[in-house]
Amino acid sequence: MIYRYQRTERRSGIIAVFVATSIVAIVSMLAVSLDGGALMSERRHAQATSDSAAIAAAGMLYYDYWVNNGLDPTGTARAAGLAAAAKNGYLNDGTSTVTINIPPLSGFYVGRAGYVEVIVQYNHPRGFSTLFANGPVPVISRSVAIGAPIAAQVGILVLDPTSKDAFSANGGGIVNVMGTPIIVDSTSQEGSIANGGTIISAPEFDLTGNFSTVGGGQFVGDMNINRPPMEDPLQYMPVPDPNSLVLQSKKKLQYTNGSTTLQPGVYKGGINASGTANLTLMPGVYYMQGGGFNFAGQGNLTAQGVMIYNDPGNGNADGISVTGQGVINISGPTSGVYQGLTFWQERTSTVTGTISGGAGSSITGTFYFPGALLNVNGGAGMSNLGSQYISNQLNITGGGTINVQWTPYTVARRRTIALVE
Repeated sequence: MIYRYQRTERRSGIIAVFVATSIVAIVSMLAVSLDGGALMSERRHAQATSDSAAIAAAGMLYYDYWVNNGLDPTGTARAAGLAAAAKNGYLNDGTSTVTINIPPLSGFYVGRAGYVEVIVQYNHPRGFSTLFANGPVPVISRSVAIGAPIAAQVGILVLDPTSKDAFSANGGGIVNVMGTPIIVDSTSQEGSIANGGTIISAPEFDLTGNFSTVGGGQFVGDMNINRPPMEDPLQYMPVPDPNSLVLQSKKKLQYTNGSTTLQPGVYKGGINASGTANLTLMPGVYYMQGGGFNFAGQGNLTAQGVMIYNDPGNGNADGISVTGQGVINISGPTSGVYQGLTFWQERTSTVTGTISGGAGSSITGTFYFPGALLNVNGGAGMSNLGSQYISNQLNITGGGTINVQWTPYTVARRRTIALVE
């Protein structure tokens, strides 16, 4: 019989150390995965909350803008923001805090009226990570929104979606649009036409379709085709309420001579001045309830701080026509919801509008004819003829020079409620 000797050795316990170390690593990874995932989810929730609260507050800033000038003296905008945050579960109760600054206290828009800054914080409770630290983890999000009327940066906007020569110019004159683009929504390959030696100059042309030149006509500026159409920037502008205005006349007013001063309000049957009649319109809103507004002849027209709104009624062909040969000085309101809006025809009306001016005349503001053709004529010696044209179709004629001088203070302003940070 053969005996074998077996040697025994003591184990060092290294496996137990490996196991213990692995358990710590596994638990750490579990804590990171679970708590980290929860924090990422809460971060998205916080951002959505601050965004919605900022938009809600900005909406109230816009609604009250013409009373409060973009500030929040009564706290209505702040209350709207807090309510929106509460609906998202941020109750401003210690577990979460909601800070609303009007105007903002940080970022690019510090101190600017019409802007709101919202900062939300949620103190997220820890899960597995309590193995490594105590106390909640703060989740913070910030948003800034604007709620204010802002001038639409366009000199000419033609809204017709399909027509040939939706925008046309002829007569050998010069049209200068300064500082802002010309935008034509028509998809036609001849949606914009320059004819008869007319030169149309702008920094930029943004055309949904294409353009053509005939008889020496020219477009001067950066030409961009196949651009998406621009929607009507004034589509949310509230229509003046005739019931809130003074009834000034129950029938059409006719003037052929002498000098007359009129007050703002409702004019049933419209206003017609011709011959040698001089007309002065005091500042305010003039509501033409049928009959239109017509000024022609050799007299002078003065209408500073005025908006003329035309409602032709059912099938009434009376539009806005300003073609006088005298001195015409017109400007839009300098404040309020209709700031910079000089002529406005009811949105669905297709009645043609005609605006022209001669030597010594000055007409500023927005010409707004969203459903109709607008004819603009610049006579010899004419310089400033409006600050912005927005119409369904536009035809510019005349041998003079027309300067469309856009500034943010002399044109109508669009509703702007949007996140900016």
